[in-house]
Amino acid sequence: MSVQQSYRSAEKGSLVSLAVNGALFVFKMFAGIAGNSNAMIADALDTLGDSMTSTGMLVGFKIAKRPADADHPYGHGKAESIIAKLLAIFLIVLGVQMAARSIHIFISHTIYIPSVLALVAAVVSIMVKIGLFQYTNVLGRKISSTAMTVYSWNIAADVFSSTAALIGIAGARMGWPLLDPIAAFIISLLVIRTGFEGFHRAYDELMDGAPSSSTIEGIKKIAVKNKDIKKIKDIKVRKMGLDLIIDMTIAVNKDMTVEKGHDITDVVRADIIKKIPSAKEVFIHVEPF
Repeated sequence: MSVQQSYRSAEKGSLVSLAVNGALFVFKMFAGIAGNSNAMIADALDTLGDSMTSTGMLVGFKIAKRPADADHPYGHGKAESIIAKLLAIFLIVLGVQMAARSIHIFISHTIYIPSVLALVAAVVSIMVKIGLFQYTNVLGRKISSTAMTVYSWNIAADVFSSTAALIGIAGARMGWPLLDPIAAFIISLLVIRTGFEGFHRAYDELMDGAPSSSTIEGIKKIAVKNKDIKKIKDIKVRKMGLDLIIDMTIAVNKDMTVEKGHDITDVVRADIIKKIPSAKEVFIHVEPF
């Protein structure tokens, strides 16, 4: 799959997530208010955060896929990481607000017994979120998107938050009304944790952190298949949106002509780009062995 195809898949995934989360938010907020459940309202706000995240990802992918220009010679791929970082901050703020609301309700004892509607909404949310997690997680891994992968694990956390809401609502209906705000507080902690995890991953990409060791080893294996390369002296890889930028130093026979050395770099560069579609740029420096 080419990088442009990956961006199109990412945009489609963002639209699907936005539509699902938008409809789920409306249903859960209605169920929370009409069903007198603080846990369901907290869960609905969590889903609102997912809708905002889907919108942000869509905007980020549209910017990131723009071609390089004079002002941005490496392209606009960092937009994906920037959006991911901003969305992570939004999740943290949302989680803190939810926690504060839950504590206030718990202390003030303004507690109501949730209705069956809130219980049904929690069950529906769990089922929908499990399906959406599978969809976004597979897509994120397929296109190597940090934003989409982080988002998918946020969806996974939503499954647990909806489960917490289900337990809290069911417990409140069975005679333990304090379980509802307690469940809302647990949900807020899950949202905060997801925000911090997403922030850390986006921060690493913006700081040009190295990708997984398996990615680097895969690039090395492709390069060393060329018998003229005596040694790979150095290799650096950074992520630019869905693209990889590769800097490599190879050692060849010291008696080799400059023309021959240049030909080798052309072959190796073409092999890497062919076998790793996300490799956008491959810079190879030649040194004598």
